[in-house]
Amino acid sequence: MLRPRDRSGSGVVATAVSISATAFGGLESVRAMGTGKEGIVVGFDTEFTTVDGTRVIDSYQFCTRDPLDPSAMVEVVILPLTGDRISLHTALWTVVEAAELWKSYLVSDDVGPRGVARSAFWSEDPFDRSEALAKFRVPLVIACHYGSADLTAFRIDEKSRDVDHLTRLTSAAGGLVTLLPFRMQKGSANGYWWQSLSVTVRDSMAHAPAGQKSLADLGAACGVPKLEVPDNWISRMSQYREKHLEDFLEYGINDAVIVVEYMARLWGDGVVPPVTLSGGAASALVNSGSSYLDAESTADFRKKFAGLVDEDDGVEIIEDGDRLTFYSKRGRNPVDGSAKQLMSTFASAYHGGLNSCPMPGFYPFPTVDIDAQNAYPTAMALIDDLDWEAGAIEEVVHERELTLDDVPGPTSPFVGFVSFEFPENVAHPTLPIVADGTLVYPRTSEGVAGTWVCGPELWLALKLGAKVFCQIGFIGRILTLEDGSPSKSLRHGVKQLIDDRNIAKVMYGSGSIEEKTLKTAVNSVYGKTAQDVAEQRAWNAHSQEMDAVGGSGITSPYHAAMTTSLVRAQLLAALNQITTGGGNVYSVTTDGFITDVQPPVVEALDLYGLADVLRESRLALTGDPMVWEAKHSQGDLVNFTTRGNVSLELGGVCAHNGLKAPKGIVPDSIEDREFLLRAVVTREGRVPNGYTRFPSFQELSRRDKRKDFIPSKVERSISMDYDLKRRPVMGSMTNQWVLLPDGTQHEIATFTTEPWETVADCLRARELARDIAKTGCLRTVEEWRDWDVRFTHGRGRRIVTPQRSVLMSLVMAHRQGVITIPTLADRSFTVQHRLDWLSEWGLGTVTRGDWDNARRPERAAQMLPIDALQPYLNRMVSIPSGSHPTADDIRPN
Repeated sequence: MLRPRDRSGSGVVATAVSISATAFGGLESVRAMGTGKEGIVVGFDTEFTTVDGTRVIDSYQFCTRDPLDPSAMVEVVILPLTGDRISLHTALWTVVEAAELWKSYLVSDDVGPRGVARSAFWSEDPFDRSEALAKFRVPLVIACHYGSADLTAFRIDEKSRDVDHLTRLTSAAGGLVTLLPFRMQKGSANGYWWQSLSVTVRDSMAHAPAGQKSLADLGAACGVPKLEVPDNWISRMSQYREKHLEDFLEYGINDAVIVVEYMARLWGDGVVPPVTLSGGAASALVNSGSSYLDAESTADFRKKFAGLVDEDDGVEIIEDGDRLTFYSKRGRNPVDGSAKQLMSTFASAYHGGLNSCPMPGFYPFPTVDIDAQNAYPTAMALIDDLDWEAGAIEEVVHERELTLDDVPGPTSPFVGFVSFEFPENVAHPTLPIVADGTLVYPRTSEGVAGTWVCGPELWLALKLGAKVFCQIGFIGRILTLEDGSPSKSLRHGVKQLIDDRNIAKVMYGSGSIEEKTLKTAVNSVYGKTAQDVAEQRAWNAHSQEMDAVGGSGITSPYHAAMTTSLVRAQLLAALNQITTGGGNVYSVTTDGFITDVQPPVVEALDLYGLADVLRESRLALTGDPMVWEAKHSQGDLVNFTTRGNVSLELGGVCAHNGLKAPKGIVPDSIEDREFLLRAVVTREGRVPNGYTRFPSFQELSRRDKRKDFIPSKVERSISMDYDLKRRPVMGSMTNQWVLLPDGTQHEIATFTTEPWETVADCLRARELARDIAKTGCLRTVEEWRDWDVRFTHGRGRRIVTPQRSVLMSLVMAHRQGVITIPTLADRSFTVQHRLDWLSEWGLGTVTRGDWDNARRPERAAQMLPIDALQPYLNRMVSIPSGSHPTADDIRPN
């Protein structure tokens, strides 16, 4: 079916809106976010019916603007009447013919409805033939919404030489995309006519603002309301097509139209969108940063901003096992040894957000959820750039206690491996240790060698009176501008995005898609600075293996680690001052907390001196120095674990701790809140919570045992118990009774917490709780008292092989840069030679996997204290490289 469509009502090509679209695209940030490339954008969607585990494709629908009349849209629907799937190339060339896309000025004049004649390009050499045919390509941009459902609907038959397009895709931001265009070339049956396509894939899921990713939201934004299927036909689309064909066609094509018009609204008509919205934001930062740092090229920007150069120009020798994937995946290296050292240590000190539940229980009185305003952009705007070209390490700190002279301010560019002890009156210690897959904030580092931390939290620790011993640390050299002020390229870039967002708000209104797009861009910048800093792996469909994600154009371990450390320091400072002042904090989540203290009181906190620094950043970015804002308030609060709390009041908090509500329940509705509350207060063990899942991108694109887009049921149960990141104060525990809407009352233990003395205590407590959760739960006071008896009188962890613990701690300390053992640092030896040398010490053996994993940041929590590694540590360090241990060396005393 082919039908032209008038676009004048869509809000994209009408004269008044066209001017606005041009104005939006003319904003400096938006211009930098976009690609600036022209392409033929084709909206795409499918309808299908799943019957007895088999998916039947009912229709393929496409729409694209008329190449000779942009005010008209051409709609094409392909109905596979026999039930057989068609290839992607067949479908796309059908659109080329129907919409006469070969008439586009982007296509060679030699191309017609049948393609290009063989005589125009033919060569007997396959490579030369493909290259010559590529010049006659039709450049298509497939724009879909949630491509996992639709791009898997085509036939891929190797016998027919169908291109396996799924292996050209990448999963990103909830959608499927291509990082580079791929070719589809096919000849006619007689080989005389050839059809050449260049295919780019974009997914509107990756371009939608947070919280507005449905097609209904996108349709409302671009003036094309989403249609709905009446009654329960949505699960029986084959029958709907048969009985209500016209309605079926209208419904199907509408979704494809929404995607085209939405992309046009954001990026312009006939323009190739960026791969993702966050990727576009990174491009905007590169653009603004290049201007700010006076960089002559993108490569020059990377050198000045992140200390990275092409791998042939950087540090001469870095072993593959020592290279960080964020730069090695992109073919880059640190500019010199100092840069390599700082990147490695800041990557080790990079941790996620602060999330905790300091006061589990039921609180039937007013509380408020207070957020740090634009926490991450505000923190990013405070981070000074480093002078990578001059040598980024200003000073090395080695084996001594730290003072505020070492970390004079909350943004001091310091990173170090430290051990610590906080005063007993500090309610919330500020130095994190990665353990059991989370951040733990114990009072002391007793029992472990230490932890990698950054300047902001170190500064706060010292302000709170902590004793901090630094085994090894580095102070960065700040890059200064011509006027002597510190360089802050992230501030410049973030401010440009915020300024443009404010312009968009004036032009299009608060809440418009343009304003929300730039808001999402601002909030996504931090994530792009941190991309693959904590090494991430994802499915590479082309190579058919899990592979490193690689860094973005603005990935920088230094900027990322300092930013997130500063946000955690801001929250920890507030928590400590609120507690000291007699207030309570019930829950902490990434950039905010729930408290019984009113917002004006929180705004007045000096945060030990950090507040003035934050206000300066807020003023520079927005013109408003306010640091905090109220988000939710409620008169009742059930607070059960980290990221788990609920109020029955609409507008109050409702965080599920991963519990999925039944289908049909609207998020945050009264029904949703009652479902969550009932599950929490009536539980007697883990809460059964099965759900429906669709295949992963790996399952959809693997060549062997490939799955179709068919849902399956996952059976699981979730523990809703307090996660014991802090120690329950048993003397404070009371039993509170929660009244459900049905009139029943249920007990929930309510108590305060305090920091664990050591990480080992925390890990033992969590392990005990997991054991209890196998048959019961921790909800009532009696259940918690049973836990306390078992914890207090139970046996601690026993090291079965103490020699191996020493050996692995030595390897981890060396691999993480805490100590240097000459033989292990000698790159003239193979890794296996070094492992063999370690085995000579009589402490056990180390595998290649042990060696590789010892560098991972979370292993620091498993490292024994440095003094526990003697006498072997001193002996290994003092032996010249390549020398073998003697009989005296391997004696334990």
